[in-house]
Amino acid sequence: MPPLSAYRLLRTISLPALLAVGILHAAAQASPTVPTSPQPDCNGIRDLAFVAHMDDDLLFMNPDIDEAIQAGGCVRTVYLTASERNEGADYMRNRESAVRAAYAFMAGLPDDWIADTVQVGAYRLAGFTLRANPRIQLWHMRLTDPWLGKGWGSLTPLSRAESIPGHTVETLEEQPQSYTRASLIDTLASIIRDYDPTTVRRMDDTIAIAYTELCWRCPGHDHPDHIASARLTREAMMIAPGVYDGIGYVAYPTQEYASNLSQAQITRKTEVFRRYAWVDYRYCRGPENCHQPVGPSESWVRSTYQLPRNDQNIAARQ
Repeated sequence: MPPLSAYRLLRTISLPALLAVGILHAAAQASPTVPTSPQPDCNGIRDLAFVAHMDDDLLFMNPDIDEAIQAGGCVRTVYLTASERNEGADYMRNRESAVRAAYAFMAGLPDDWIADTVQVGAYRLAGFTLRANPRIQLWHMRLTDPWLGKGWGSLTPLSRAESIPGHTVETLEEQPQSYTRASLIDTLASIIRDYDPTTVRRMDDTIAIAYTELCWRCPGHDHPDHIASARLTREAMMIAPGVYDGIGYVAYPTQEYASNLSQAQITRKTEVFRRYAWVDYRYCRGPENCHQPVGPSESWVRSTYQLPRNDQNIAARQ
């Protein structure tokens, strides 16, 4: 594998931190045509990220995705869940608008997107391509994702499908689609093969705590959707090997760690997240009187922790 470019510079987790965690908005315009494959001029960067929720990428993977965009790379982010928190399709669409606003800001371009339905095997995904820069694409699987409250309490639909044989998860659509664990992995693997990435980003699949024992803000704990999405992505990487760099990211536990970004990176990451928060009405209703990020999100924008790199590239070595 060629040497990593500067934008992929690893920020590794300190040994004490590893031990502490057990290793560790505009509406889219519809168009009948959309470039759903990577554009040929990607400047050597074909960045593919899989996350559970709208905002996971902004809080836990940035500044890496932002830096790939700044370098003129092709970037596709795939959101597995609808992230609707019991508020239905309206809130799902609100959050989708919010991430589009954030990505348009990262690209320094108008928040103007081409919408289309993307076919991946037997499944339909919602796809959005930034009109002024078709290298940037956001895809949504829209798996139902009811909010579980302050304590997780039970399995999410995604983590249930990931962990319990025979269980399925449906999409939040007028004509719902149903995924099994195997079809989830196959769909993610098909996306990887089609995109021919140089980097595949995922969340942290190494949390060993059982889903039903996870809790909000407990040290070393994470969201079950984060873990399930990462486990599924990891398995998809195993059956879709290639010459790409696989990178996993610590999520909620980073609030327990020291800041490891420069002040310039923190300021930029904060401004990107604020563009999201201005649209997501559970955070803010526009920039006026919006104090985000606060609380845990303030901690999350100050750090980005990758899993140890020697645990990343198994798929690339097959």
